[in-house]
Amino acid sequence: MDVVKAVETYITKLVSTPSAMKVLLLDAHTTPIVSLAATQSTLLSHQVYLTDRVDNPQRNRMPHMKCVCFLQPSEESIQAVSSELREPKYADYYLYFSNVLSKSTIERLAEADEFEVVREVQEYFADYAPLLPSLFSLNHIPTENRPLYGSSPNTWDDVALGRSVQGIIAVLLSLRKKPVIRYEKMSGMAKKLANEVHQRIQSESTLFDFRPAVVSPLLIILDRRNDPVTPLLTQWTYQAMVHELLGIHNGRVNLTMVPDIRPELSEITLTTSTDPFFQAHHLATFGDLGTSLKNYVQSYQSRSLAQSPSTINSISDMKRFVEEYPEFKKLGGNVSKHVALVGELSRLVDRDRLLDVGEIEQGLATSSGCDFKTVQALVTNNAVPAWNKLRVVILYALRYQKSQTSNIASLINLLLANGVSREEAGLVYVLLNIAGSDQRQDDLFSTESLLAKGKSALKGLKGVENVYTQHNPHLSQTLENLLKGRLKESSYPFLETSGANLGLQRPQDIIIFIIGGTTYEEARTVALLNQEANNAGTQILLGGTCVHNSSSYVEMIRAAAKNFPPSVYEPPPESASNAPSLNLNLGGVNTTEDVKVKTRTGAFLTLISACIILAFTTMEYLDYRRVAVDTSIVVDRSRGQKLSVKLNVTFPHVPCYLLSLDVVDISGEQQRDISHNIMKKRLTKAGADVLGIRTGELGSEVDKIAQQRGPNYCGSCYGGIEPPTGCCNSCEDVRQAYSNKGWSFGNPDDIEQCVQEGWSEKLKEQAEEGCNISGRIRVNKVVGSIHLSPGRSYQTNSRQFRDLVPYLKNDGNPHDFSHMVHEFLFMADDEYNPRKATISKEMKKRMNIVGNPLDGHVAKTNKQQYMFQYFLKVVSTQFRTLDDKTINSHQYSVTHFERDLSEGGNEDNQGVYTQHGTVGVPGAYFNFEISPILIVHSETRQSFAHFLTSTCAIVGGVLTVAALLDSILFATGRKFKKSGVNGGAKLM
Repeated sequence: MDVVKAVETYITKLVSTPSAMKVLLLDAHTTPIVSLAATQSTLLSHQVYLTDRVDNPQRNRMPHMKCVCFLQPSEESIQAVSSELREPKYADYYLYFSNVLSKSTIERLAEADEFEVVREVQEYFADYAPLLPSLFSLNHIPTENRPLYGSSPNTWDDVALGRSVQGIIAVLLSLRKKPVIRYEKMSGMAKKLANEVHQRIQSESTLFDFRPAVVSPLLIILDRRNDPVTPLLTQWTYQAMVHELLGIHNGRVNLTMVPDIRPELSEITLTTSTDPFFQAHHLATFGDLGTSLKNYVQSYQSRSLAQSPSTINSISDMKRFVEEYPEFKKLGGNVSKHVALVGELSRLVDRDRLLDVGEIEQGLATSSGCDFKTVQALVTNNAVPAWNKLRVVILYALRYQKSQTSNIASLINLLLANGVSREEAGLVYVLLNIAGSDQRQDDLFSTESLLAKGKSALKGLKGVENVYTQHNPHLSQTLENLLKGRLKESSYPFLETSGANLGLQRPQDIIIFIIGGTTYEEARTVALLNQEANNAGTQILLGGTCVHNSSSYVEMIRAAAKNFPPSVYEPPPESASNAPSLNLNLGGVNTTEDVKVKTRTGAFLTLISACIILAFTTMEYLDYRRVAVDTSIVVDRSRGQKLSVKLNVTFPHVPCYLLSLDVVDISGEQQRDISHNIMKKRLTKAGADVLGIRTGELGSEVDKIAQQRGPNYCGSCYGGIEPPTGCCNSCEDVRQAYSNKGWSFGNPDDIEQCVQEGWSEKLKEQAEEGCNISGRIRVNKVVGSIHLSPGRSYQTNSRQFRDLVPYLKNDGNPHDFSHMVHEFLFMADDEYNPRKATISKEMKKRMNIVGNPLDGHVAKTNKQQYMFQYFLKVVSTQFRTLDDKTINSHQYSVTHFERDLSEGGNEDNQGVYTQHGTVGVPGAYFNFEISPILIVHSETRQSFAHFLTSTCAIVGGVLTVAALLDSILFATGRKFKKSGVNGGAKLM
């Protein structure tokens, strides 16, 4: 069962046809398979002159070439080859697939072959990487984006399960084996895979129609979790050591990180099929390797002397030199490669103290054990890298999980104090919860069996070949029991009911597949068993989802744990009370150990965080102390209220005796010629105050004249409506009687009382004066109008009239209602309170609503019959302070309209004619309407609880982000540092 020869046979077959110049197209999966099974010279010998990827869109069209495609039947590859067939770049296509093709896939290919360029479609079952004759890998290295496990350590990821089934089927078909299947009972994943493989074999029965063997081949499926120790150990054989410290990826080793490496050695090929020295010594220990390499170098030196010019003395010598020179040059390159490789291994062993680490590891991995103080000393040794400390503590925890819980807790705390991060230290718990003693079905360390202790003592008496190779993988014990017929069916059951004594029969062909990856140490065990003379012809083949070193294994566990329940990061139930909590999934912050790692980056982030916290907290405190104003709109539910109107208006061309103030509202209430709380101030033609005069009435000497007339005087009302006394003793009484009668008071010279009081002379005296009217009036909170108009108003037959004769009289002093509004506002009753008025002014100032729309408004005209109308929308406003005080006020908006009463209409420049009514009275009219909306401005301030919560959120958020940045920078810096110093020995 040589998988290398099996795959080489397939590759040779597919490149042999056709016998012409050809191109070989591969995909991401088959490229490493071909590179492991065939060399460039082998491909050239079969006229393969170009090798490329099928998904490369930059390929040139070569219609004279044939094309051989070797692809995995995955969706990506089928899509790529279908696109290729729709626009073929080559003359003919020969399609070979590495696994079984479904009927639907074949139909898709047929539909895509519109130009009929496909000449052959075959299945060559090389769907795995042949690393050694007895070792294969599916190259499924688990990552976060390409997981192996599902939501628990005992479940599959669906994609990984399908890939594993395909890989195992390909191995069986390439070796022509139809096996019986056994699996590890404790592993649900092993049972699931066994069932899937069995069902696939049954569904593809025609492919598995092989000649039955005397003893059926055996496929045994194991789980890596039953032996987590082997992939954690430092390796000391050549191939395993290179993979552990530098990494072997599909037969290639990257040496770019090696100091002073020559360019041609930056990447080397390391396979047993192309390298005779590696073939002979890939299983040798590191100590034996040095001796073998020395002999190899000496052999090369001796051949170098034989190839020197001094030895060429004849034609036959020259002929011999030409024939042997290519082989000699190849030998020189191989010697340089192994010298560089072994030299780098030696350097890494010295630098990382691997001899000390390896000795402790071997003690922990075998029955001999290791002293706690020895492990403690290694963890506190600054010369040992943190990665090696972590591996040793994990091994210690796996071995003494049940017996030395307090020591395990102490070692984890030591890790945290000696350069190991919390995330890495948490992997100790993860390994214990995933692959600890409760999850393993076998006694991995042989610490419980009395017989095992006897074997250990006997081994100690015999001695060991090498102190660094004491450990035997658990697979060795499993195979020993299997070959001797002692492998218990209770622990490793058959998938189907076995025949009589089937478990006791010695199988001739054994295929072992390890879920979670195998190791080169286990491959060495299988290779040595295959070489044993007393093996009675039994052939063993080992495979796995991948081939691990310690870094890739721990990285697989780390990536898988992120999808597991959070409890996987918690200490196991039997852990000591001093075990630190490292559950990173809970988002907690451990303030005990992690902060002990002091870095400059951490100090810088701490200072930045403190400044940010201080700045944000200060802003939050200022916001907490700031008084904000929230505005809301509600329906005004007040009833029966009155408004106060405060006004101050100047009419420069209307005397005070002509100016009348009236109020009319929609309720029918009328206030005519209001004088209460109203003051009229006479103004000169220049606008100055008339000194000593504060009223516009013409009765300043009426009282003196009344005294001269005597108490029995009773003046006539001249036909007007008499007052209750029946007498009109003054000119003003006659004027009022006329007004009540509805007559115009146009000629005061015919009235005795007016002549005695000198009414006409005083009218002439005030004819050129103006008037300023100011004060407060009370109005109902309904729709209404305030009239500032000439003459007294009177009512006749329910109609309102005004005495305009004095205003319109042509006395050489024309009057008009040009005016300036100094102040016009609506007041609530609360604003009569000086304290509330002050608060109202302050609130209006904060809300930027201090002024009133009409304040400072100037209206001008030179016509007597001219009307000014203002339409005001009054909105109630309420201010609420923090101390629960409520102040009512009012705002208003205004629109302005003017009308010339002497004109019936006018035409604008666009030809639009507007008709105006001529009915009206000159004056200034303030029409107000009450809005049903109440605007409420409330002072608010954040609560102390909100301030406290926000402060905590700031502190917690900044610290969390800072901790995240610090951990990223710390891990990145350490990774680069280790990459530069350790080469391949780094924590992934």
